[in-house]
Amino acid sequence: MRTFGLIVAAMMMAGVRAQQACNGHAELCNVPYNQVTTVLTHNSYSYVLSPAANQACSVTTQLDDGVRGLKLSAVLPANTTMSDPTKDIHLCHTSCSLLDAGSATDTLASVASWLKSNPNEVITIMWNTPSNSAFKPSDFQAIYQAAGLIDYVYSQASGNYTWPTLQQLISSGKRVITFTDIGADTSQVSWLHGEFDFVFETPYDNRNESAFSCVIDRPSDPSNPTSMMYVMNHFLYGTLTLGSTTIELPQKGLANVTNAQSLMTQSTECKSAFGRYPTFLEVDFYNLGNTLAVAAKINNVTFDNSTQLKCNAAGNNSNSGGGGQSTASDLIVSTLTNLFLVFLGVFVLL
Repeated sequence: MRTFGLIVAAMMMAGVRAQQACNGHAELCNVPYNQVTTVLTHNSYSYVLSPAANQACSVTTQLDDGVRGLKLSAVLPANTTMSDPTKDIHLCHTSCSLLDAGSATDTLASVASWLKSNPNEVITIMWNTPSNSAFKPSDFQAIYQAAGLIDYVYSQASGNYTWPTLQQLISSGKRVITFTDIGADTSQVSWLHGEFDFVFETPYDNRNESAFSCVIDRPSDPSNPTSMMYVMNHFLYGTLTLGSTTIELPQKGLANVTNAQSLMTQSTECKSAFGRYPTFLEVDFYNLGNTLAVAAKINNVTFDNSTQLKCNAAGNNSNSGGGGQSTASDLIVSTLTNLFLVFLGVFVLL
């Protein structure tokens, strides 16, 4: 009887493992990391009330909703001398005077906490450096260590385009894949991968729907484009010219359209151009439109639309209303935007 009980228990455990969801879907468990299409939020940290905000809710809310890719900008605030990267490196939208989300360590600590509570999830973190002045690999090592994220990082050998499956990453406990646009040196920090060694991107400076294209923008001459993953940039900038200064602002008002059929259309066009669907769909205001549903369709899994996104739930939206409806927060953002532009206009004319 005891042997029979052990056999039944083993079978039950095997059944549980078979039903385990990887990034929300059991069907994705045996799919290699580079063959899964992931929603990547543009300037993920940029959700505070600001005309420069690219998202509506916190990073952990994004993760709760199904986002599995975070694009972060590492910036040293003006008049700051680097002494402690865990405190001095901030997440800022180009300039910390425009939008400063605080230290990178604080945001990564919240990601580490989320990963601990969600053991079957694999996430990607992509760093860009708006100043084009690279931080040292040891700076990122210190930040990840202080945030409690270091035990989750995965290292991929340089030149190896064969990636483990999501299940293999989950089983190993190494569930965070990190890329940086500049400054990588895997001989110093093995898990800080050079983005353009493994990934290329389509153009990102798009002003209207007709501007989206499926050509390689960065790097200009990728080493192995047929084997590399790629980011499909699918967000719009609006421009405002004040004197000799041109300002780019996210286009939240168009996100319901940009993140719907337009997103699927460009994904299909890029599949034709590159022979495979995008690895990363980089978007603003992921909670508007059908971003997550589009990713699910590409991955050939079922998107559960029976539950409202947490970002769109009443009282849980930092910067927008659910479903594109105007709310008091929208009015605040609009007012702040107008005040910002008036101030900037006065500044430019001085």
